[in-house]
Amino acid sequence: LGEPKDEKLPIIIWWTPFTGDAGSFKRCGQYTCYFTDQRKYVSDSRTRAFLFYGSDFKPTDLPLPRSPSHDWGLLHEESPKNNFLFSMEKVMQLFNHTATFRRESNLPLTFQYLENLESLTSKKYFVPTADKNEKGKILAPLVYLHSDCNTPSERDSYVEELTKYIRVDSYGKCLQNKQLPSHLSDPMKNMVSHEIFSLLAQYKYNIAFENAVCQDYITEKLWRPLTVGSVPIYFGSPRVEDWLPNPKSAILVRNFESPKKLAEYLLKLQADDAAYEQHLEHKMKGQISNKNLIDSMNDREWGINNDPSKKNFIDCFECLVCKRVAENYKRELRNSIPLKFQATIHHYGCPKPVGNFTLKEDSQNWWPELYDKAVYEAQAMENLLRRGTNYTSTDFYQEVINLLENSAVR
Repeated sequence: LGEPKDEKLPIIIWWTPFTGDAGSFKRCGQYTCYFTDQRKYVSDSRTRAFLFYGSDFKPTDLPLPRSPSHDWGLLHEESPKNNFLFSMEKVMQLFNHTATFRRESNLPLTFQYLENLESLTSKKYFVPTADKNEKGKILAPLVYLHSDCNTPSERDSYVEELTKYIRVDSYGKCLQNKQLPSHLSDPMKNMVSHEIFSLLAQYKYNIAFENAVCQDYITEKLWRPLTVGSVPIYFGSPRVEDWLPNPKSAILVRNFESPKKLAEYLLKLQADDAAYEQHLEHKMKGQISNKNLIDSMNDREWGINNDPSKKNFIDCFECLVCKRVAENYKRELRNSIPLKFQATIHHYGCPKPVGNFTLKEDSQNWWPELYDKAVYEAQAMENLLRRGTNYTSTDFYQEVINLLENSAVR
């Protein structure tokens, strides 16, 4: 553990400890920064940025009062259901540097679950249509493997309705009607195991519903069936077509007015192998026609699954922040005008949850209530931060109560 002695070396603090790094120097191009999760450096004159991991961000635990020389960085690749505060413009504008699943982010993590393009064309797990038809005498046409059952997208309610019109094998904890082998019984631990992939590959369709709806929030729910050669029945990111290997690579729930209409289409495909295989061009022909996907993956500087040839996205985010704050620190010492960086709502902001079955707010679904609570919390944060002093948890929650009582949020 080295101590930063250089007076011109910027210090960057992980305010929400995330990397487990108590202190180390990191070289990022021509710049070097000192990264630490030790809060003792909060008042050090060289401290230039505080980094937050989104799921651990708390409005009652912030590095305040905030100096004009203190940038804030947000790393949050997870579902909006983890913290609705980032769906609020007032909160997102507090940050200067971002790494989120949105393409508008400074370091987009949209492909955090896609290892490489080759996995989309590889036939490692691929089961030919004739074999799937044979297996279909025992297996259902669709498979559902989800174990997070109470979600903002209300995916279970849609699948439950869908099962009235077409058979679905459900292996996860949600709507379970089939058992996984005991050693695979925790699908969260085994979601990228070869055995799970081989099981899912036997099905013509994988139900691929995200737990929440947000632009570019795309998880293994989509990439896993595309990798194994099963057609994803997808609900989630409204812009998912921008990233599909080919135009027909997924069947989008939103294109059908009801679960019944979707089932009718799938049953029609059951009797038409040629039409079914149009959804599998990335496997059948080994082709990816989507230039957006190809270019974005080729430009991606980070890797996943411990890819030895690339950094991980945490290192890349740290270096992005380091380069920016170190350049501004240098400008400050030269009395030059600093570069300005500010996040916007488009770096994360997600819509208020509605059920994907009715596409309306459901009084039985408590996620919209949590979203509304975040609206008031964001306003309370803005009010308290405007005062320019630190505040306590009591101050914060009293401000939220005042806002609720006065209906003061605009």
